[in-house]
Formats: sequence, structure tokens, C-alpha cells
Amino acid sequence: MKYTELKSKLKEKLQNAYLIFGDDRYLCFDALKKIEDSAGITIKDMNSVVVSGESSSIREIVDSANIYPFGDNYRLIVVKNLEQSKSKQDKEILKKYLSSPLSSTILVFFSPEGADYFKGMNGIEFVDCNKIDAKFISAFIKNQLIKNDISSSDEAIDTLITFCANDMTRITNELEKLMAYSLDSKKLLTEDIKNFVIEDREYQIYELAEFIAKGESWKAMDLIDSFAVKSGSGFLILSPLFNNYRRALYISINKDKTSAELANLLGVKEFAIKMMKKQVEVFSPKKLKQIVDMIAEYDKKIKVGEMKENIAIKTIVLNILNIRGN
Repeated sequence: MKYTELKSKLKEKLQNAYLIFGDDRYLCFDALKKIEDSAGITIKDMNSVVVSGESSSIREIVDSANIYPFGDNYRLIVVKNLEQSKSKQDKEILKKYLSSPLSSTILVFFSPEGADYFKGMNGIEFVDCNKIDAKFISAFIKNQLIKNDISSSDEAIDTLITFCANDMTRITNELEKLMAYSLDSKKLLTEDIKNFVIEDREYQIYELAEFIAKGESWKAMDLIDSFAVKSGSGFLILSPLFNNYRRALYISINKDKTSAELANLLGVKEFAIKMMKKQVEVFSPKKLKQIVDMIAEYDKKIKVGEMKENIAIKTIVLNILNIRGN
């Protein structure tokens, strides 16, 4: 299930085993807290155990899971950083336990890095803590602002979300600072966010591509200058720019697919697909292929020392603007 479903699911029933995974660490830790709160453990020294999966064997984890709680309804065991190179025998031990778990034990595997080890296992509830949709993040931000008696606009909230690329870890950190700044005025403005929050590089590349798609050459070149390309750092721009147009090409030749399907196939978030919509409208598949090939060519020139990074990147942007005008 998705992180956004966890709260309601916990109200219905506590499962005996969970796997928490995903690329948003804030969501991972919040999911763990929600499960802990639902377990309602009062004697934590006895009934709340954190186990290192790197130093504990599967047998030791299962043995701990088979202990009854003392004075509480549940015993909570959180296994962090499970070593995924366990033997097949260990995996079978875990599968056997999950097929018939102790009803009073809540076993939580905390594995933000991935869920591959647990694929195919029954009796475990997967909690997907990858980045969530903007509407849920917006509701969270509004709730935090209301608690602190701070007003804001949808534009300001959307700006914070896009600047942080839907990353709740960054959003919560930035929001805390922004609310402290806004305590006197009781207002959080769009300009405050633009002045104090550093844009996520991925979003900056989308923004650059958007300026190009709109034909706003001066804005595109101004943004390139703001990147202040130093020796060795150009690939931080070139690589995501190449990926942006490669994805746009894929989207343009697969217009029969939904945004969700495209996001899944490309391994990106759905908001990224939506942000590319303007590019796909402006550039034909032929032009996008031309752009992708051109960026790859300049990438080679940089690597063999034929051209400096800052010059190559500016040239690439100018060439894309020219292609757009064809």
C-alpha cells in the first residue's frame, strides 16, 4: 500500500508484519511512528525492540518475534538494515514465520533502500514511502501553517513543493525555517520561498526546459548563468538535461499511454511527466531525437577535452532554441 493509505489501514487493523521502504526518508520514519503509535505500547523497555539486521541473524529475529509481550497487547520489533545476503535457509525461516506469525507481535522491517529481498513473501504488508502526490503534501503544509497561525497562498505552497521536488524530508526542513521567519508577519509569501529555498537541481532542469519550450531565450540563458558552472560540475547539468529530453522523446512517441504508465516505465514520478507536457507539445519526435543526439555529441566533446563545459552547455541551449524555431 501507499504511505497515504497507511493511516486509514491502521485504524482498520494492525498487521503482524510490515516492510517500510521508499526514497523519502521523512515518510519512512513517519510510517514507522504511525505503526508504533497504533501498537499503543506502554512498557517500551520490555515490548519495543530495535534490532540491527546487520548483526542479528534471521533466526535471532524470529526468536525475538516469538516472545509474548509483558503487560501490553503487542510486542513491537523493528528490524533496521536487514542484511540482504542471507542464505536461502534463512529466507525460508523468515517465510515460515510470516506464514504463521505470533498474533501479539508486530514485526517491522525498516528498509528504505529497497524491497527486493522481500518480494514473493506472503504475510507482510508493504508500505511504499516513495515521494507522494503534491495534493497530499499541500494538505500537510496547510495544516502545519494553520497550527502556527500563518496564512499563505496556493501559489506559495506549490512553489515550495516544486522547489523541493516533492521531497517531504526537504519540505519539512524548509518549512520549519520558513515558519520561524514568518512568525511576526503571520504570512508566508511566494517571494519568501524564492528568496530562502534553494531550488532542487531536477526542478531547475525542468524550469530550463520550460523556458526553452516557451521560446524565452533570455530566461533560459540567465538560468544557465545562475548555475555558475565550474570545472567538473557541468555534468550535474548535462546529464539531467540529456535525461529530460530523452524522456520527452519517449513520451512523444508513446502518447497513447497515461501519465501513470509513463512514469512507471521511465522510473520517475508522475509530476515529472506532467512537467514535460509543454515540451512534448512544442517539439516533434523528430526534433526531440535531434536534441538528444546533439546533447550526446557535446557530451563526448567535453569528455575528450574539445570543449569547455560552460561553453558546451550554453551552446547546447542555443542549439535547442534554434531547433525549436525550425
